[in-house]
Amino acid sequence: MPIDYSEYHPKWSLISRLIRFQRAKNICEECGAENYQPHPVTGSKVILTVAHLDHNKGNNRFHNLKALCQRCHLAHDREQHIANRKYGRNWKGKHQLKLEI
Repeated sequence: MPIDYSEYHPKWSLISRLIRFQRAKNICEECGAENYQPHPVTGSKVILTVAHLDHNKGNNRFHNLKALCQRCHLAHDREQHIANRKYGRNWKGKHQLKLEI
């Protein structure tokens, strides 16, 4: 699914580059896989991404961001992906299931 960049900070491209290349030095901050190299477990080419640790795209503080390879990013977002698949992409959690009377 393509990324909707309208949901991100206007300077997301710069923020992402700073995290991936300056802070993480082209290495996954979770497993140590090197950007653009074969992943040590899967063998597929690593492309670093930046994950919001609290899953809030509005929280762009550096301590809330982490450079992750595809495998680690997918593992980090697994529960959110399962909920999206089960309840739809706009589902935000149990609080939306409460009925107002």
